[in-house]
Amino acid sequence: MRILSLLLVLCLPLIAPAAEKFTLKDGDRVVFLGNTLVEREQLSGWWELALTTRFHGKKIVFRNLGWSGDDVFGTSRAGFGDVNLGFKELKEHTLALKPTVLIIGYGNVEAFEGEAGKERFRKGLVALLDALAPSKAKVVLLSPIAPAKLGKPLPDPTKQIENVRLYAQVISEVASDREHTFVNLYELLKDPGTGSKAKTLDGITLTGEGYRETADTFTKALGLEDEPVRLELGVKTRKDCPLRSDMRKVVATGLPKGEYILTTDDGEAAFSASDLEQGFMFRPSGAESAQREKLRKLIVAKNELYFHRWRPQNVTYLTGFRKGEQGQNAREIPQFDPLVEAKEKEIAVLARPLTLKFELKPAKK
Repeated sequence: MRILSLLLVLCLPLIAPAAEKFTLKDGDRVVFLGNTLVEREQLSGWWELALTTRFHGKKIVFRNLGWSGDDVFGTSRAGFGDVNLGFKELKEHTLALKPTVLIIGYGNVEAFEGEAGKERFRKGLVALLDALAPSKAKVVLLSPIAPAKLGKPLPDPTKQIENVRLYAQVISEVASDREHTFVNLYELLKDPGTGSKAKTLDGITLTGEGYRETADTFTKALGLEDEPVRLELGVKTRKDCPLRSDMRKVVATGLPKGEYILTTDDGEAAFSASDLEQGFMFRPSGAESAQREKLRKLIVAKNELYFHRWRPQNVTYLTGFRKGEQGQNAREIPQFDPLVEAKEKEIAVLARPLTLKFELKPAKK
């Protein structure tokens, strides 16, 4: 008999305040915009996966326009032009996608300017939001992540941690002024290297494991708490359960004192009435984990196709100042669109909930 892996709920995670409960509706177009944190998310897909499964059954498009090393001024996007061109590209490309939801993450790069650059960053962020306002999209602002203290030979990040805190505060104030949702990753993910250096590559850049571990923190910060599976004694229960990367909570109330056996698809485990009253967390089943991983890989494949759609490697020759040489090949760029759409259809199928079985009985004396 296999024993379920369960944990008693001891505490709640730190939740960042939001202007309103975050939700996605059918037909939404979600655009991720930002620096390295945002761009690299598409390589693992964990954050997008968490949103996709929570809003399964709805036709929602996700597009990632993150650009490593970028700032609110569009500096990294300027190419061979000046920063004004970079900002123009940032604005026009984002608006062209007709977003209904914008998830924007900046501040890590700008924070290196410290106190002296704080107000410039504030003005730049406001200017960016003003430029994107014609979309009338719902906006979520992410704070930057504090650097991890990884020890020597890496530099001491103490000063930069304080800088990031200052810039996170600026983002919070702008979000409050404009009634946008604010996700305080600075507080939620403090020192992401502690205890597991694999969470970051360099103390700042999250690894795939880092994105996996932060996915549910990210969604819970948006107010997306899962409803527990509620059970009745002696009743075989079948529940359509959305895919999860974290544990699922099971609750049974009003039980007489004593021991009980919970049977699920993966085995059995014994609990007391008080344990079930408080709620127990158990890990996803093997079938759920397998389906979730297939879904995540599909999301990553879709994102890679779209990346080549909007950032082709030969952009200088295709649309830039050397397009006179190979510009005719730019006609191939839209050919990525049906490939992306095909992946999205596969994602919609795999994102469906699994039907899980539960049964609660008194333990034999």
